[in-house]
Amino acid sequence: MHVLELIRERKANRRRRALYRAVWELPLQSRRAMLAALDDEELIVGAYTDRSGRVCPMLAAHRRGARAVVGRFPRAWDEFARARRPRPATSREVAILRAVLEESVRAGGPEKVASDGGAEPGVRAGRPQAAGIGSPVGEAAAASA
Repeated sequence: MHVLELIRERKANRRRRALYRAVWELPLQSRRAMLAALDDEELIVGAYTDRSGRVCPMLAAHRRGARAVVGRFPRAWDEFARARRPRPATSREVAILRAVLEESVRAGGPEKVASDGGAEPGVRAGRPQAAGIGSPVGEAAAASA
């Protein structure tokens, strides 16, 4: 029985990480529009829209002017919520989405790309890395210690 619990936990963590990555991949304008939609719209999972006029977060952002390729977000959102059919998003699902969106908006834009095509040091997928973890400055400091 203990093994089954571990497997369920790993799957849940995988779904949370996928949602987190999908949100960070969205353009900043889309994330801001989606964050604004959380207060105004009743969100759903499992479809873009339903018969009652409720919408998914990506469509709500689109209606607020965020015109972007949706990327992995719709699938990650539906898998995170384990949607089998269209249904209203739970308050817990919306709260988690709000937390991820707020964090990503505070951190800024998408990945910064250097002129040579590679990512700037210390920046990966729009998230600044902690000093000393994978950054040249941190590695030099660790080597001299």
